Amino acid sequence: MASKRFGLLQAVVVFVCLLGAVVDAQTLVKANDGTGLHVYFRTGWTAPYIHYNAGSGWTTSPGVKMTASSDSSFPVGLGWFKFDISGSSLEFVFNNGNGVWDNNNNANYKVSAAGTWSVTSTVSTPPTAAPTTTPVPAPAAVGATLVKPNDGTGVHVYFQSGWAAPYIHYSTGSTWTTSPGVKMTASTDSTYLAGLGWFKFDLAAPAAYLEFVFNNGNGAWDNNNNVNYKLNAAGTWTVISKVSVPPTTTPAPTPSTTPTPTTASPPTSAPTPRPTTTPIPTTVPPTGPCTNYNGLDSCQSGTQTTYPDSDETRRWQTPPRNATGWSEGFQDYRSLTGYAHVVYNSARTSATVTVRTNLRVDSSTATCSYTFNGATSSSATFAATSSLMADLNIKVVCSQGSSGEKWTLELDPVNFVWQANPVATPAGFEGGQKGAIVDLFGWPYADIEAECKDFLGKAGYLGVKINPPQESVLSDAWPQSGERNPWYFVYQPVSYRLYSRMGTRAQLRSMIQTCRANGVRVYADAVVNHMSGGGNDVSLHRNPSGSSCTYWGAKSSAKGSPYYTHNYQYALNTYTGARPALEFPAVPYGPTDFHCDRTLGSWNDALQLETGWLVGLTDLNTAKPYVRERIAQYFVDLLGIGFSGFRIDAMKHIGPTDTAAIMGLLSTYMGGSYPSDFIMWGEIIMGGEAQLLACNENSGYNFYKGLDAKYAAAGISATDIAKLKIWSSDYPKEMPICGSWILPASRFVIQNDDHDQQNPDSTSRDMGDKGSILIKAKNVNIHRGFEVQLFTRTDADWKIRVVLSSYTWFPNGAAGFPDGLSDCNNGFDASSGQTCTRSVPYEKAFRAGSCGYTVEDFAGGKYTRVHRDMSIVNAMRGFVGLGSVTASQVGITGSC
Repeated sequence: MASKRFGLLQAVVVFVCLLGAVVDAQTLVKANDGTGLHVYFRTGWTAPYIHYNAGSGWTTSPGVKMTASSDSSFPVGLGWFKFDISGSSLEFVFNNGNGVWDNNNNANYKVSAAGTWSVTSTVSTPPTAAPTTTPVPAPAAVGATLVKPNDGTGVHVYFQSGWAAPYIHYSTGSTWTTSPGVKMTASTDSTYLAGLGWFKFDLAAPAAYLEFVFNNGNGAWDNNNNVNYKLNAAGTWTVISKVSVPPTTTPAPTPSTTPTPTTASPPTSAPTPRPTTTPIPTTVPPTGPCTNYNGLDSCQSGTQTTYPDSDETRRWQTPPRNATGWSEGFQDYRSLTGYAHVVYNSARTSATVTVRTNLRVDSSTATCSYTFNGATSSSATFAATSSLMADLNIKVVCSQGSSGEKWTLELDPVNFVWQANPVATPAGFEGGQKGAIVDLFGWPYADIEAECKDFLGKAGYLGVKINPPQESVLSDAWPQSGERNPWYFVYQPVSYRLYSRMGTRAQLRSMIQTCRANGVRVYADAVVNHMSGGGNDVSLHRNPSGSSCTYWGAKSSAKGSPYYTHNYQYALNTYTGARPALEFPAVPYGPTDFHCDRTLGSWNDALQLETGWLVGLTDLNTAKPYVRERIAQYFVDLLGIGFSGFRIDAMKHIGPTDTAAIMGLLSTYMGGSYPSDFIMWGEIIMGGEAQLLACNENSGYNFYKGLDAKYAAAGISATDIAKLKIWSSDYPKEMPICGSWILPASRFVIQNDDHDQQNPDSTSRDMGDKGSILIKAKNVNIHRGFEVQLFTRTDADWKIRVVLSSYTWFPNGAAGFPDGLSDCNNGFDASSGQTCTRSVPYEKAFRAGSCGYTVEDFAGGKYTRVHRDMSIVNAMRGFVGLGSVTASQVGITGSC
């Protein structure tokens, strides 16, 4: 909530709390003496502001700048500031004037009597001792070693490199030399032998500061891993290259003269070093005809997991409105991003909606207005009650007077839980906590809506799970391995907007309402461990492939939102002047919201499991408070539009600590508890790592008792913890994987085959002869038997059981959804010169009155409709205490 986000100025973060009791974070230190109300605030901020409401409304953000304390009881050297006001009550929050807020963990600070009050910040760390009068030292040296103190002759830099003729490109504090800089001379010092690659550069006194980078004069640069080299005093300094390997032995002398330096042209885009005190990463132009920036954003050590705050300077990459490359879906994301933050009261009959916006410019120089369903005001907060049964439409307009610029942000509609149609709940469903869920894999929303009306409700299914509803990667012009839009693109999100391959937000809303009206709950597949794959974004890319160079272009998405990754990039971003960085403006996420780029190479290493990039997917830093809050708010949006719960994809890679924190926030935002029929199940695939993940609760990365303890610590009640389940990857062959039920079986979700197992090379689960993958085994009778067994077995009390109803694949590997968006012959864009070779023609998913197992001899691209098989239907009905039915009673026509 008050996470440190350099370069990202939050225009509004004030949250008006409607829940619970006020936290006593403020202390009365002196009773009313008739002089009014006095607030002393201790903080690490140098110029804090107080944003307050004395009863007649809130001040304009960021509020009133506080004054340094002059009271010896509250010494300014220990971070104390003061604010005085007449009156006897006050509600207030603090901020640093630059978008970072302290709002008492979302409860605001409140005092109800005049007097002197003190508050110590829980967001910024105050100084622990008053500063001394020692002069402020010069900026720290970076990447260089002082080997000889100042002797009055100036600055001397020795550089060891494998380059034959290195150059130094430098600044002494104002401007930089012209690229490539000054050619260094071979060292003549016996301590730094020229034969071992040492070169020298001298800068005469009184020079005492230098910021610099090196290059070979032909486009290869060494810039200290993007932060430049810096020295802070005169003297003799050494630097050993991180880019070119120096010689390890002195070569034998030869009669030849010093080689002539290369005459190749300098790079067309030299680094942009910054002689400022704020370290802005320097971009090294890639060399060669097919090189790229790969590796520059990889983790630089085995323990690094995050990106430096300075990477936030690479944010704001989206083209401005109407510029080259801009499209309607980009809105004004170049300068303005944001989202709606929703918090319910405990009865979930009202909610506070706060628009949280981020500005590229200094927020104090901009003015914003907020429009809620046509009514415009300066307040970013809207109070919704259960009388609101329509969408809440939100529009933000911000302008900067000094530049005359104006930006508009249109948010997606907000819906609320009280707007959802009621769902009929037979007694056997245990209030929505028991039943069968059909996973309609690859079904568009319109077809699911029809299926709910025609069959699912009559059959007695508890609910239907759909593919991830969030906006994800799509491309009609750039196939992947010959496939137009392979199925796994829906597991590469680009935002949390509810526009997907399966349909629009309006179609999703209509489908959910129809399904609920027919007694069928809807569950989402939620992808929150990561965003899109590295190299899948709106930019151009290249990568060497043997002796050739592979190029690919921009991908899009279901709603056309922009998104950026750093992988396989080779050109500077036009608007930041830096190499591309991770950014998903429609969320919004920026560079420091992700873990640094690390290959996931071990399934038994907790650090790699949690911070590694799973199959190259951009891994979110879910330890960061803002990321946790944003994910929890996505979950709030899912419940608001009518979902009854969700599966969390790749939860194993989010980790137990972050999972518990996110689910705790969801409980808070939903009014302090989950809805009575809510369920969540997390994907925890395990095998040989079961001790780490399940059996040893003290492993430090445990999803059984260890996670439950973290849930409880996050304020989740025992009743609600029972609703948080784990997908049983050990079913049916290895359960219970620890040899006994560490958690009761009711906490696990079971199913026969799942969508990941359909991949030809999948090793995600070993079912042996205890289960069957329909589209691989191609044996209907055996598969039907295992699906029936899913509901008839009574050896454990599993409450939620899932049936996969998918589609068949083609022998050549074509596996896109048969929804028409993977068809090579209709809708493929060949203008980029690409070839689509693995086509999946369109087939309508909904077929009124259909039988089950419509596999048509397992021809490719046929929806299987497993859930319509009457043997499975009646086994499922018996499981929830419903009587048997005939095919005609549930709408199946003809002979099956």
